[in-house]
Amino acid sequence: MPPISVIVIAGPTASGKSDLAIQLAKKYNGEIVSADSLQVYRGLDIGTAKTPVLERQGIPHHLLDVCLMTADFSVADFIDLADQAILQIVAAGKVPVVVGGTGFYVKALLGYQPLDFAKSNPAEVARDQKRPLSVLQAELKQVASAELLQQVDLQNKDRVIRALQIAKNGKVDRPERPTYRPLVLALDWDREVLYGRINRRVQLMIDQGLEAEARTLFEQGGLALQAGRGIGYAEFYPYFAGEQSLPEVVEHIQQNSRRYAKRQLTYWRHQIPGLQWINGDEAFANADAKVKEFLAE
Repeated sequence: MPPISVIVIAGPTASGKSDLAIQLAKKYNGEIVSADSLQVYRGLDIGTAKTPVLERQGIPHHLLDVCLMTADFSVADFIDLADQAILQIVAAGKVPVVVGGTGFYVKALLGYQPLDFAKSNPAEVARDQKRPLSVLQAELKQVASAELLQQVDLQNKDRVIRALQIAKNGKVDRPERPTYRPLVLALDWDREVLYGRINRRVQLMIDQGLEAEARTLFEQGGLALQAGRGIGYAEFYPYFAGEQSLPEVVEHIQQNSRRYAKRQLTYWRHQIPGLQWINGDEAFANADAKVKEFLAE
């Protein structure tokens, strides 16, 4: 199969990715594939900035609401579902538009990140989730090969646990995946403008009822859940425990969202080959010209 052409809209949180993706999908007969690690969860709409159905302008969206908020969802799950969705979109004669801020998902989907998938033992994974990161790190250093250790972010508990599973149980033999020819566009804003957009969006989420979503997550397990550790949710837990005020929660969400945006910008700049930055103020005009040229090739 020849490489599949895909348009990828990247960038930091609150940069306008979803709106731009919808505009491009409308013009170029596209369908959208979400590459967001929290938008996969049903019931988490406000805090994940999920585009409401009435605002999707009739454009089909894939990989939204695909699992319960209590479930774990891995990059392997994402790749399997994203490949399926893209193949369906292309088979229907439409253009796949991948949009999202989870850079690791995009990097893995496009084949820029080699991934080893473990033959997981659910009981071991559940046990390891409750163990301190330092203990898991020490165990991994004992049982993993030097090559595997080099590939693992030792500060990311989920990835340390996955690496432990690979070291103990081996890897899954995965079928051959499609290859992609991507156009990766990332929205760029002046830093202070972006931070203002983030602060306003967090306040809007509060006004829309973010607290109720966070309370549901808290009652389902909070930090014990993969989804429960997301920005916009975890900051509420001290408030629910009577340890902080609501204004403090809002300030912490805004601060953590700004820090996350800074990390995202660094990731996009250094991890995604061929990425092209476009000015957020004139996003559609800049993107439109690049997409038109790309699809004509």
